[in-house]
Amino acid sequence: MNVADEKSGGFTPHSSMESVRSNIMADPDSGMHDEQTDEITQNVAHDGWMVAYLDLMTLLLALFIIMGAVSHAKAGLKMQAPTSPQKTATEGSPVSDNATVKRQGQRQGTENSVKRILGSNSLGGVMDYKLSPGQIRLQMHASMLFGAAGTELSDKAMHTLKNIALVLHNYRGKVEVAGHTDNIPLKRGRFKSNWELSSARASAVVIALINLGIPPERLHATGYSDTMPLASNATPEGRAKNRRVEFIVEMGPEFLYER
Repeated sequence: MNVADEKSGGFTPHSSMESVRSNIMADPDSGMHDEQTDEITQNVAHDGWMVAYLDLMTLLLALFIIMGAVSHAKAGLKMQAPTSPQKTATEGSPVSDNATVKRQGQRQGTENSVKRILGSNSLGGVMDYKLSPGQIRLQMHASMLFGAAGTELSDKAMHTLKNIALVLHNYRGKVEVAGHTDNIPLKRGRFKSNWELSSARASAVVIALINLGIPPERLHATGYSDTMPLASNATPEGRAKNRRVEFIVEMGPEFLYER
């Protein structure tokens, strides 16, 4: 160990390495004691942790710099993203009001077409209609087709059904013929319940439509009895309104023939 280091009262890795180098280069017979050599080796080993600590600090600093650069890049991308409050169509809401206006226009066009077709076939004041998504519901009073608690179609009823068949020829969708009754139990006749009566009436109409040229694969009959009333069954007027036959036509823009 040199005199300068001893006077300074400290020990540095540089001085330790110099001492080791001097020890190696020295003559083996120079008289350096083994105790001095051991002391230098211990000092070098004691100060080695500083090198590892400085390497760790350097790596942490580099890691923080990289993380800061990545965070800054992400923040820049977010600032460049669109901030429009409107959602896209794939998110479940329209991009603008144009889609709503278009749907309203299509509905109005369909309604006008139904009115025109019904009117041109003498059914304008005979049948009511209701538009809903994917279908048109045409309905008429059962008294225009059947007698009280009956299922036989009169000549007048067949004339009406002929006009209905002309209307159905304007569409290519399937047609459900639905029979409905009031809630008054049947006391006479061959039917024991309104379920049987409503189903038999729907079947009679389907058979008539097939004879008038509607493909049978487009038709099916359903009886609903008194389960779907349009009005209260507490009054004669309400019960008369509930006794009806409906034609539910599957449709869309592609089903309508323009004539």
